Amino acid sequence: MSSEHTMKDSRGGEVSLPEEQRQQVISYLKHQGSKPASDLLVLIQRGAKMLDDALAGVTEEQARISPAEGEWSISEVLRHVEASALGCAQLVRALARGEKGAGGFDGPSMSEGGSLRELRGRVAAAYEEIERAVAALDAADLETTANHPFFGEINCKEWAAFMYVHTRDHVTQIEATKQQAQTLRSQ
Repeated sequence: MSSEHTMKDSRGGEVSLPEEQRQQVISYLKHQGSKPASDLLVLIQRGAKMLDDALAGVTEEQARISPAEGEWSISEVLRHVEASALGCAQLVRALARGEKGAGGFDGPSMSEGGSLRELRGRVAAAYEEIERAVAALDAADLETTANHPFFGEINCKEWAAFMYVHTRDHVTQIEATKQQAQTLRSQ
């Protein structure tokens, strides 16, 4: 019997993660966090490109469709990713300076509205913020950590690696939402 960890998502619902998967991610974060900032920067840029590629061909109408009650539309995912990237940039900078309590991954609240084009621009700007924060990490304090609800205490470089994992998860979510929108349109 495998155990699961749960946490509240940004909508107040619960998200579960099996222990085995949790340990794999922790191991990945530790491994990536041991690398130079330039390697982490490549990860962040790769995540931003994956997100941009996932949005190719998405229409304004598709971006507003919620795949099911209680699930995010692509636009909502983008607003969450924007807020998360900005919050992660703040947290990475604070931890790198040795500031334990400063910042927070959630950062600013999710923005409201905006066209798909505007959201994509805001997300791109948020990724530029996290890229700037990560680019400065070679001389960072690696002892100061902040708690992630699933992955425990992680340092600034590990938070940067987490942003990549977070992005990949949301790219998968966008791809699934696109598929569901295609299915709904063809019915």
